[in-house]
Amino acid sequence: MTTSPLLAALADFQAKPPTLTKNKAGHQSKYADLVQVNEQVLARLNELGIVYTCAPTLDDDGKFVLAYELTHVASGEKLAGRYPLKLAENPQQMGSAITYARRYVLLALTGVAAEDEDDDGQAASGRRTAQRAQQNRPAPAATAAPERATAQRSPRPAGPPLPGDSDGITPRQQSLLHVLLGKAGKGQREAGLGYISDVLEREITTTKELSKDDAKRVIDHLQAAVDQQEQQ
Repeated sequence: MTTSPLLAALADFQAKPPTLTKNKAGHQSKYADLVQVNEQVLARLNELGIVYTCAPTLDDDGKFVLAYELTHVASGEKLAGRYPLKLAENPQQMGSAITYARRYVLLALTGVAAEDEDDDGQAASGRRTAQRAQQNRPAPAATAAPERATAQRSPRPAGPPLPGDSDGITPRQQSLLHVLLGKAGKGQREAGLGYISDVLEREITTTKELSKDDAKRVIDHLQAAVDQQEQQ
């Protein structure tokens, strides 16, 4: 039986994989960033004669994807695929999604795990349950004092809404998000942003980046996690 040169090289890589740690000084993130991934993972792959390439593109169905390849230089053998990307009008969100995909795909292909990284599969498995739980859950009663509740609802002076405000996370979503993060044990800023990044599959540096749909998705996921904790 002929041995695959690419698989043989990957076996050598996985026998002594690089160790990735959280490394963004002054930046609240639970991830080893793309720079560290490139320096350690790509350098080791290149030593074994493997090249990783990727590029955002449109596939034959007109869907926006990250096309990627692992190529064994000596044999020309390739491991290729496409990772789905979501188009966004906000360039910063688009860039974050592409950066996340580049990092996520490379680690998935090589089997490298970053320090303190949660199981994305476990996170994804609760989404449908979360959506059903949120739909069946009655709206929480207001318990804050009138003055405090008004302050939470009106972080800006009264006046015409700013451009894009109607699509961004609402004050009510912001408040509920922080409450649920606390109940889920993710109340610290770093842990909370890391959790949100996992659910949305892109790096989030502040909750102000979230759209209404983003916020609902995270809230649904958190509510399911909290419900599961309370049942145990």
